[in-house]
Amino acid sequence: MDCIAIIPARFTSTRFPGKLLASLAGRPLIRHVVESVSRVEGIDATIVATDDERIGEAARESGVDVVLSGGEFASGTDRVADAASRYSAEIIVNVQGDELLLDSAAVAGALDCFRDSATELGTLRAPLKERRDLWDPNAVKVVIDDNEQALYFSRAAVPFPRSEWQATVDMSTAESIVAWTPKVVDQRSTCGAWLHLGVYFYRSDALRRWAALPPSRLEKAEGLEQLRVLEAGETIQTYLVNEGIPGVNTPGDLERVRALLGEHASHPKKS
Repeated sequence: MDCIAIIPARFTSTRFPGKLLASLAGRPLIRHVVESVSRVEGIDATIVATDDERIGEAARESGVDVVLSGGEFASGTDRVADAASRYSAEIIVNVQGDELLLDSAAVAGALDCFRDSATELGTLRAPLKERRDLWDPNAVKVVIDDNEQALYFSRAAVPFPRSEWQATVDMSTAESIVAWTPKVVDQRSTCGAWLHLGVYFYRSDALRRWAALPPSRLEKAEGLEQLRVLEAGETIQTYLVNEGIPGVNTPGDLERVRALLGEHASHPKKS
């Protein structure tokens, strides 16, 4: 097989335990992700890598392979690397289990660009359209350079919209404390920030290099595995897709996705 997709799907989640078995439109979340990934052209097989047989059972209902991976992994990529070692594929696509509303055609387009290049590591980004997401630590932001390669990933508001904040100095103390307060701004403004989507492309050798590295300082600080390879001097190419929302990290995120699915059902795309 030239290309496989692996969905890391652990049961334990600090913010939303068992979320991948939560029901959405009559099916568990993991099945929504599996079905989206299975529609991506250019992927030869889809595998779910999980530590829980209940998730595995739900995934098998969509006809995909399941790898039950015991033990602890530092990140989803480490779990993906463990599962990928059991297959022979040159390209591995990692779709995180909380990415429910993927545009399969857009992912396929990005995968084609990755396949036709010499790039070894890639990921997706989308315009950050909701101002609340700029300040939401569950929505990961990515900063890119002129070549659309990732400079940094963060849960913080990056780039920080300094022009939208007013600095005032409190002279009542000896320290002359500077306080920042927001100005009244267009609530739609997000200062050109990019939302990172939990989809990665790896060449097999690059995935092995990534998994061989120990968790890094910034990775531990932000809780973002992709910082491990940036700190090690690797590059991650980003690919633009038009639409994206943060993954499901909390019960509130699930309600947000449920509402969006309702909107899509009420206003289907014209063919």
